[in-house]
Amino acid sequence: MTTSLSRSRQAGFSLIEIMVAVVIGMVGVIIMTQVLMQSDSARRNTTSGDDAQINASIALSGIERDIRMSGYGLNSLNLLGCSWTFTPSSESSALTSALSIGPVVINPATSLVPAGDANTDTLLVMYGTSNSPAEGDALIAASASTTFKMTTAPSFATNDRTIALPLPRTASCSVRTDRVTNVPGDGTISVANGLSGIKAGDVLYNLGAKPIVRAYAVRNGNLTVCDYTVYNCSKTSYTSTLNSDVWVPVGNNVVSLRAQYGQDKTAGTMAGVVTDFDRTTPSSSAFPACAWTRLLTVRLAVVARGGQYDKDVVTGAVPTWSGSGSIAFNLGSGSDWQHYRYKTVETAVPLRNMLWQGNQPSYQGGESGC
Repeated sequence: MTTSLSRSRQAGFSLIEIMVAVVIGMVGVIIMTQVLMQSDSARRNTTSGDDAQINASIALSGIERDIRMSGYGLNSLNLLGCSWTFTPSSESSALTSALSIGPVVINPATSLVPAGDANTDTLLVMYGTSNSPAEGDALIAASASTTFKMTTAPSFATNDRTIALPLPRTASCSVRTDRVTNVPGDGTISVANGLSGIKAGDVLYNLGAKPIVRAYAVRNGNLTVCDYTVYNCSKTSYTSTLNSDVWVPVGNNVVSLRAQYGQDKTAGTMAGVVTDFDRTTPSSSAFPACAWTRLLTVRLAVVARGGQYDKDVVTGAVPTWSGSGSIAFNLGSGSDWQHYRYKTVETAVPLRNMLWQGNQPSYQGGESGC
């Protein structure tokens, strides 16, 4: 007998098939890695741009809100341009550099507002918080340096801050702030420290319980604000090593702040429209208020930077704004700044508390108006 044996065939992949499969898998991994990296890069770029836009918008919004209110309660022709001193609540002595009363000041003296980061502007904004008449309240009589009979005493309240202005106003107008301590209801008010030299016919201006005097500056790459009613912001000890309790950060990654006055420099009577954008603070040796009345708006621009550094150059040119012809942004030397993304926001803020005064004629000399 003959026996037939059959050999079963072995199943599986050959070495060549396995190598082809490995190559295909590696190509797939490379493609997926590239897609993931591009997706992540796009996400980071988008996030960086969004962060810059949000930071710039928030920073500009805060400044704009204050500037819209600027001058409220301080826009009397007799008061504008006066030298103003007071003692901040957290300090033991008065400001060493007096403020010049005006709605908003661009780049005040560094002795008053220490300079911020290089190639950025500083702003000083001031306004009152009382509903009393902007032209002040006339004194009927002064029985002592701390007690005054007023025309409308009920418009004052305890703890209101007041400024006394002797009339007629002198060329070297200098005023101080005092605090109302009592309004007894008999037509008089009392103040804490006393206002010497005040007589019948002079004027007291009510600034409310919490007048606003704020300085804005870019410090260490952030927009910061300092409250002069609380701190003497002019102290270099607060800025040499930045004290964030005094100069409080209100906008992250803000690298530039620029501002210009919008003024009506029409010869003679004002036209009521902006003719010039410049950085010349209104002043006049004869009657400073006349120059302030011609200030109609303030143009602002803020540049914020995204927080993501990119190994490639992503910004080829310095951002621009409407005022670039006279004052441009400067984001630093070298090319490091080009590896970040930026967002520029700008606006022109009308000074509504100056506009209501209408079209003032030019100053003729001598009279208490323009």
